[in-house]
Amino acid sequence: MSAATQDVRTRTESLVRLEAALVTPELADRMEVVVWSPGPDLYRAASIDGSVGFRRTDVHGRWSYQVVEVSGDNPLADQATDRFLGLEAEKRHRFHTRDKNAYPHAFDSIAQFFDGAHAPDLLATHTGAHSSDANIGQHGSLGAVQGRAPLILSGCGFPALGTVDRATRMVNVAPTLAALLGVEPHPAGVGPTGRGRADALLARQDGDAEADLLSGDAPDHLVVFLLDGCNANLLYDVIASGEAPNIAALAAAGTTMGRGVYASLPTATLANHTTALTGAHPGHSGIIHHAWYDRCSDSEVDLLAFDQMFHSSSHLDPNVETLFSAVKRSRPDAFTAASFEFCDTGADFSSFALVRGGATGGLPELDEVAHLTPNPALRSDQYNFMSQVDQLSVTHTIDAWRQVNGNPLPTLSWCSLSLTDEVAHEVGPHAPAARAAVRDSDARVGDVLAVIDAAGVRDRTAVVVLADHGMEESDPAVSAGWTPELQATGVAHLEVGGGLIYLT
Repeated sequence: MSAATQDVRTRTESLVRLEAALVTPELADRMEVVVWSPGPDLYRAASIDGSVGFRRTDVHGRWSYQVVEVSGDNPLADQATDRFLGLEAEKRHRFHTRDKNAYPHAFDSIAQFFDGAHAPDLLATHTGAHSSDANIGQHGSLGAVQGRAPLILSGCGFPALGTVDRATRMVNVAPTLAALLGVEPHPAGVGPTGRGRADALLARQDGDAEADLLSGDAPDHLVVFLLDGCNANLLYDVIASGEAPNIAALAAAGTTMGRGVYASLPTATLANHTTALTGAHPGHSGIIHHAWYDRCSDSEVDLLAFDQMFHSSSHLDPNVETLFSAVKRSRPDAFTAASFEFCDTGADFSSFALVRGGATGGLPELDEVAHLTPNPALRSDQYNFMSQVDQLSVTHTIDAWRQVNGNPLPTLSWCSLSLTDEVAHEVGPHAPAARAAVRDSDARVGDVLAVIDAAGVRDRTAVVVLADHGMEESDPAVSAGWTPELQATGVAHLEVGGGLIYLT
């Protein structure tokens, strides 16, 4: 037996042991699906209920998937996009079991993840009920609620279709916005399989433009509001109740994806901010999660650590292009702005670049924050702090539109707001404070829209509201992890972040 063959056999045996330790009745309340890749273009997903093996094949530059093995119940059999639609339906199915869940685009989402240079050997995804780090709101896994984010398209260049009963994918957002702005195809663009793609509007385009959601009128300006971690059912319910008048007006004049926009695995912040802005899956962008193990440097990367957070874009694969860069490539005179956005490569203005340069200006004082919910019982220290952060993000966006630095009006303005994510983590997406966070965020959106109105270009401006992933309420009683079970296998490994397991 060759050394290479022995290495493969040893790796496989180790991963089989780790998988077996995780898919047990004792861990059934917290372990959703365990996934790994036995070999090139081969993938395996296992749960307490059964397992599935599937193969990926390149068919004319697109991936095709074939199930090659099933034992017990296929844990990925249900990939419907309409599961738990509506806030009341979601509440009725809190802490649901795996047989009630759905895993949209599961095969493609799993396969792309293991393409990443920093991909682990095995990924353990938690159930919706599992509560980690004392958080009530959770995301990161494949399930329908954690993957589903809201998406509203409005203004110049978008038709007024109302709420449409369909879903799209996060990987389609950047190509759609690039098409909206008239970006030219990239001369060396590649598609999802890595083969050349003549219609690629971005250097690495895994997704597709939603052409039927474009009216054909190219706007002069595009402003995007990313409400981090905003549960789609919650946002749509707050709109319907009249509590978010600014976003409601956008929805009434545009198109809302009723089934949302589905994040790529992992359904986490850094990974899907990057996907939304590049059209590349996390496994292809270089930003595979918020934390990973770098085998080359034998070190851990944690992009949520304060000293690394503002440099997160430095990990972007150089063969991947952001929407900011694509717009500048086609429109060299365009001005682009990124307000508190992790994926800021190519932006003319960036809040994070200010931080990297040591010139932030500091956060506003709490009494200077506009649109802070007046109910003090809803405001934790974290609620107050993130409101300050979001106020500064809005200020930077407004400054760009007021041209305070002598810049032209932004062709592309991307404003990230984090309050919705932080609060929902703390109290869950169904709590009154989570609803208040949406109302506050809506008011901040209104402040930016008012400045666009004052500039006299609203009729030539497209507006997009989305989130990077969903948010699901967990059960505080299900908080134990799985470290002892992994250690009991005797397999040498390192666990990083949210279930990324590396053989050592």
